[in-house]
Amino acid sequence: MKTGILFVFVFLLAAFVGARSPVLLQGADFPHFYCAARMLADGHGPQLYDADLQRQYQARYAGRVGTLYTHPPFEAALYLSVAWLPLRYAYVAWSVLSMAFLALGASRLAKEALALWNWRLLFMAALTFVPSLISILQGQDSLHLLLLVVLAFTALRRQRGFAAGCWLGLALFKFQLTLPLALALALTQRKKVRSGFVKGFSLTAVVLAGVSVAISGWPVLTLYPRFLLHFKDQPLGGLVPQAMANFRGLTYLVFHSDQSPWAVAALSILSAAALIVTLHSWKRARVESHLNPERASDYEFDLAFGNTVLFALLVSYHLNPQDVALLLLPLALLLHHAWTRTSRRLNSANWVTLSLLAILFLPPLHLWALKAGVYALISLPLLALFLMNSSFARHSRGK
Repeated sequence: MKTGILFVFVFLLAAFVGARSPVLLQGADFPHFYCAARMLADGHGPQLYDADLQRQYQARYAGRVGTLYTHPPFEAALYLSVAWLPLRYAYVAWSVLSMAFLALGASRLAKEALALWNWRLLFMAALTFVPSLISILQGQDSLHLLLLVVLAFTALRRQRGFAAGCWLGLALFKFQLTLPLALALALTQRKKVRSGFVKGFSLTAVVLAGVSVAISGWPVLTLYPRFLLHFKDQPLGGLVPQAMANFRGLTYLVFHSDQSPWAVAALSILSAAALIVTLHSWKRARVESHLNPERASDYEFDLAFGNTVLFALLVSYHLNPQDVALLLLPLALLLHHAWTRTSRRLNSANWVTLSLLAILFLPPLHLWALKAGVYALISLPLLALFLMNSSFARHSRGK
């Protein structure tokens, strides 16, 4: 029965994307991924970050010019899997592939960390999360990122540091999120696990850099950073701080700038404080594991990892609304913790945490913030959840 409902749900969403694809593609990000892959197929890898050539390809294949491709060269190779199709069919195929990524992530998470949860229900719930839907409709890669972070989480949960590092290294196409996450994990794991994690992450990064050089040549190692540094000067640059649900977006709303000395100082202080809280979360998890080895210390690990994901979201320099789909992991872990570990009589802290989970998961706040052009305000309940998660860990320890 659940499988049938799941099939109908996915079929209806795929049918909607297919029927509406001509309209959706006019405002979607998918064409710039698609055209970057077409450039590779035509042997233009060395010119991948030539803005004029990108626009020529967009005009030829998409019939319009939009935002430019800004991700590393190796990710454009991933989109070759659908770039051999006409744009409309490639868009539908990538949407289905994104849902497959989400289904794999839900299945793995339910099997490894969410005992008694049915992965089909988890998958359908994840599809109703606004950032997940945005990622699918935009033809973005955020659900691919989510899958890789889930795989890194489940590997690290089993103390398989090298595998976790490799999985997270594969997510470097979103390095603004992957690097803070990797840094926090490298600073907090036990020596043996940390060594394997760093080796796996570093090896994968080197391999991906080699793939990028093979695609675009050695000059890409300097050309790509310069392209990103001057990207804000491009028409339709797509850099909108007030749409970023992180510390950068929050400081932009307060100071009306993200470059002023006050904004930079506030951003630095908030990021440093968030790192300290994250490190303390892992310290508590290690202490709990040492003091109570007979207990299921996976709960403390889950809370610490969830806080690390929240940390990465908050301190990331660039965060589009679809990237908030990564929030699904800490939301699921926190909800599972609240469901299985708290007393039947919930205290005020539990109620606040559960309320924040509902606020961040249900559509109204996301839809309002998107419509009002102030999606950065999502950072406030996100920050509150980050702080409450740390409080939740202390509360758990006292149980």
